[in-house]
This record gives sequence, C-alpha cells and structure tokens, in this order.
Amino acid sequence: AASAFSTAPVSRPLQNTLLGGASRSVSALAGGWGGGRSGSTSSLKWMMGAAAAFSAAGMVVGGREAESEQASEVYETETELSFPTSISIPPSPRPMIQKWTGSKPGYVFQMGPSGLGYYPDRHKGGVNYTAKAGTGPPLQLVGVGMRCMLQRCDIHLARAYAIGLYIEEKTIRGGDAPPVTNPKVNKTMRLVMAREVKGGHIGKGFDRTLIPKLRQITGQKQGDWKGELRKFTRAFQRVGLMKVGAEVLFSMPGDGSITVYIDGVQAEKIQSPALCQAVVDMYVGDSPVAPLVKQHFLDGFSAAYNKGCAANIPPPGTLAAAS
Repeated sequence: AASAFSTAPVSRPLQNTLLGGASRSVSALAGGWGGGRSGSTSSLKWMMGAAAAFSAAGMVVGGREAESEQASEVYETETELSFPTSISIPPSPRPMIQKWTGSKPGYVFQMGPSGLGYYPDRHKGGVNYTAKAGTGPPLQLVGVGMRCMLQRCDIHLARAYAIGLYIEEKTIRGGDAPPVTNPKVNKTMRLVMAREVKGGHIGKGFDRTLIPKLRQITGQKQGDWKGELRKFTRAFQRVGLMKVGAEVLFSMPGDGSITVYIDGVQAEKIQSPALCQAVVDMYVGDSPVAPLVKQHFLDGFSAAYNKGCAANIPPPGTLAAAS
C-alpha cells in the first residue's frame, strides 16, 4: 500500500517541526540524558520509523538540497524558515485563521484569495484585502538573520522571528553607494515567526524598543510620533495568536510611509519619516536588537550595490551561503 505521506503535501515549517522534534528525541533516547538506560526501545524504533517515512516522502532534513534545487527560495540558518528571493508589494493575502469561535468585529469567515479562513471584512470596519497583489516593483532579498531574546539563538524558546531585508535594486544603483538607512531606498523587512506568540506581546516589544529611538530622532519626549507609534503597535494588538510561520512585512517605499502587512493583509499604514528611520535603526543602527542581523543586512546590501542583487544570491544568513 502507498504511504499516506506520499499523497499529502506537507509545509516546510511542519516538516522542520516534525523532523526536528524526532531528531532531538532520538538523540535524547540514544544517550543524550547523561548515562544509564536511555528511554524505551519501542519509542526509539517508532521515531526512527517515522523519520524514515518522512524521508521516503521526499522531505529533506537540513534544507540544503531543497535550497539548491529552488533558487527562488532560501532558508535561514537557525530555523530553516523560508524566504523568497524576490517579493512585490502589496503581498498576496493569506487567511488569518485564529482560535476564536463565533464572530469577531472586523473579520468574517469566508472563502478568500488564499482559501477558506478568517479575513478582515471591508464591509464591517475591516481592512480591504482585495487589492491586487504584486503591483509594485520587485524587491530583492539581500540578507537574512534571526532575532533572539538575549541573543541566545542556541536556545529554541529564545528564538523570536527570522527577518529578511528586501530592496528595490534601481534605488541603490548609480552614484555613490547610499547607506541602507537612506530613506529614499525602497525597502521591505519580512519577519517570519519562529514560535507561537501573541500579537500584543510583539507590539509591546516594539513599543519598548522604538520609544527611545523616536525620542532621539525627533528630540522630543512627547509629540506626533507617539500617535504614529501607537498606530504601528495597534496592528499587532488586533491579531491575537500568531502561529509559527506567520508573516509580517514592514514596507517603506521611500516616501516617508511605513505599511504593516500581517499574513498578506494590510494592517496599518502610517505616514511618518521618523518612524521609518526608527524601525530601520532598530536593526542596523548603533544599538541593533540583533547584531548578527545587522551584519548580514549590511554585508548583503554592500554586495548588492557592488555586484548586483543577482550576484548576492544566496544572501548572508542563509543555509546555502553558510555551506
């Protein structure tokens, strides 16, 4: 009889979760607990059998084979979360399926552009998700990194999200190389959640990080920036639980605005050059939240300027670049 795994496609994050968990469990049962008899033989056999079944279904551990076969997609080194090498704004909407029952203001359960799921209802105060996707210029991936609590990316629970920087190549070509912080550079940051987290928790984290940066940029303890930051964090507070693989985009096309997309749906658009500068400074400024992210972004940006974006694939911070 044919294996059930051979008929149902399995998403990359699910493959990583299943195989990573089985691999860690097998290691523990094989002696990772520090001596003595190490777990039950039956459990070990079951996990090895499951791993063999996944392998027979064509699921690759480590991601390197898949990465080399599909140049349009690369994988972050720590989590193997995937990043397309090119995107366009606005992105393709995806269903925002949450764990609520019944109705929720601003959302409706229906068939949408990405299948059946909860979508913002434009007729009841929600955001209009029907804008045609990919109408903006193509943006190229220049670098990828991992945001971890206390910089401890070796601890699974400390991993918050993977992040990639995308730029429009023509906005950095010609003349002197502009810094990545240049507000005229059309750029988008793509965040992919590495663990389940409440949107409100993410919003509070951004709030704590951005307040001192905005005060420094504007030279004001109070001002318009407070309302602009409130709109930015409100985008996350409305989301609820964000699953592993949930996508957030910060689109900054160079006109002083920043648009937040969550799972392909526009959540907020804020006209604020100061907020744009603060968000970029959060990752590539003098005190970045993740120093290795800054290094990968700056190295990739420099390579994209000097050699072109195509020559920068695979970009820094990906499995293929590390191999």
